[in-house]
Amino acid sequence: MKNILINGKSRLTFLFIVSLLLSACGTVERPTKPSASGRAGELLAVMDTRYWEGPVGQAFRDVFRAPITTLNQPEPMFNVIHIPTRDFAKIFETHRHIFFLEIDQTLQSPTIEITRDTWSYPQLVVRVTAPDQESAIRIIRNNKENFYDRYLAVEYLRLQNAYSRMINRASKDAVKNMFGIEMTLPEGYLLAYEGDDFIWLRQTATNEEFDQAVMIWTLDYTDPAIDFNEDVIWARRDSITRQYIPGQFPDTYMTTYSSGREILRPEFRQVDFNGKYAIEARSLWRVQGDFMGGPFVTYTFVDENTNRLFMIDGWVFAPRYDKRDYLRQVEAIIWSTRFPEKNKESQPEDQAD
Repeated sequence: MKNILINGKSRLTFLFIVSLLLSACGTVERPTKPSASGRAGELLAVMDTRYWEGPVGQAFRDVFRAPITTLNQPEPMFNVIHIPTRDFAKIFETHRHIFFLEIDQTLQSPTIEITRDTWSYPQLVVRVTAPDQESAIRIIRNNKENFYDRYLAVEYLRLQNAYSRMINRASKDAVKNMFGIEMTLPEGYLLAYEGDDFIWLRQTATNEEFDQAVMIWTLDYTDPAIDFNEDVIWARRDSITRQYIPGQFPDTYMTTYSSGREILRPEFRQVDFNGKYAIEARSLWRVQGDFMGGPFVTYTFVDENTNRLFMIDGWVFAPRYDKRDYLRQVEAIIWSTRFPEKNKESQPEDQAD
């Protein structure tokens, strides 16, 4: 697999050397490698100290320690730990997320090498080699979304592998029976509400305020100009949560965040959702008429087999805790979504190759 990226000043060769072909998310047969180490959201930055303490290191921190704008309080994209190149030893090789950066003045153009499961599983290792600090900084800044997505895919895979060992069969079957999709739902995610083309699953804590949830709804796919319109997606989420997600008091319900005249527009972007074109929306939710809120993410895409528009949404309520990792746990469930192969079941046996 190979990509060529062009930045404003130089041609950048982007090589992907994949030790094991894996989908962006989803469980696969485990390779015979040690389990990856490292805490959730932790990233090792391996580079010479002189670069870490200079403009390159500052650019790296600006990108990978950047506060996530769609959470209730500032939390970094990753918890970055710097390891000087000379100190990188075998003990660090099994870490889940590693980013090597080297300056080699003999090069004519910078390169990026990305490998999966180099020393452990699941793992992502990025190696950036640049002829000078300026080109290294451009690589870090210009490719940040790609780096984010690839590291998070490995984070999701770690969670999905753990969840697959403790499946809630009743919730999994409810989702499959209504929507025809496979989703890795762990124990604790119970069916909170089931309506017409709608399911709400939630996990709550017994003795404290805490809630993680996934909701799925579908409708007929009619027009991409409408169904993938950002304002329509936003309005549809508010309509669904007003109908199905009540607050703890009468006449209260979930909605996207607004306070008086302040309206917080979700952040939208186009993504490849397990092979399907999708619109991702992230923002904050709150309960109309109550003091509750938290982060959410929504994915909108089409199932071509049924010509149905899917919207899969996840959110977190955890007022006493940081929320980044709790939301990523929900995202791992969403990204575990798998559709049956088209016409696989209806293909006559005598036509198979």
